[in-house]
Amino acid sequence: MTMKKIIFSLLLLMLHSMLYAEPLRARLEWAHVVELRAFENGVVEQVNVLEGQYVKQGELLLTLDPRDYAIAVRSVAARVKETQAKHDKRQREHGWESELYERGLISDNELQDARVALLQAESEMEAAQAGLAKAQLGLERSVLKAPFDGVIVAVRAWKGQVVLKALQKEALIALAEGRKMVARARVSADHVDEYRSGQAARVKIENQWRDGVIYRIGAVSEGVLESGIAYAVDTLIEVKENEVMRPGQFCIVEIKKEIKRETR
Repeated sequence: MTMKKIIFSLLLLMLHSMLYAEPLRARLEWAHVVELRAFENGVVEQVNVLEGQYVKQGELLLTLDPRDYAIAVRSVAARVKETQAKHDKRQREHGWESELYERGLISDNELQDARVALLQAESEMEAAQAGLAKAQLGLERSVLKAPFDGVIVAVRAWKGQVVLKALQKEALIALAEGRKMVARARVSADHVDEYRSGQAARVKIENQWRDGVIYRIGAVSEGVLESGIAYAVDTLIEVKENEVMRPGQFCIVEIKKEIKRETR
């Protein structure tokens, strides 16, 4: 190696040490995991996904037996028709009573009774319509759909399983955001204050560097290092389409140093 190359290499090392802090060992983790539970009681009719499967937003994940919900919708829809007919009748009667009142053929009390009857009919109709909306919502909620593009990380539901919404200790399905991961490093309490959210960083995965940014600094202890209590420092990175990354994969994180300017 010539002297010029040696000097150039040394300069690169010096520049790197000036720009970046000491490398941190880290592991990949999901940036966000959403646990999906059933909104309604029911029996699982179909589970459409497996762990590790990539899904698109709106894709059907799980279906409860919809028959009870469909019956409830039809029952309340019939009630809506009944109250609508009653309301229309009361409205016509109020019109007649108003006309008779204008002619002086009925008293104020009789007209007031007609108005009260119309208001009651309106109230019953609105209550029935609200009941129908609730029943339709229950039917919609008899299925679980993916709220965003992601990876299925847990499936805890099987066909025939009875689901009670008030007794769900565990989510039926857990979904991780598929296009974002974090490289989680553990930093001692003495040094964690040197970092801040939004600070530029880069992550080395399988000998390839990619840009990232500090996303989250943990407030709860992540264990103990030789130098003391450890806290998590998460660096957010983007995952390319068709790229496979898995939690637990080891990587290296380098945090870019912040240049402090002196003020006069």
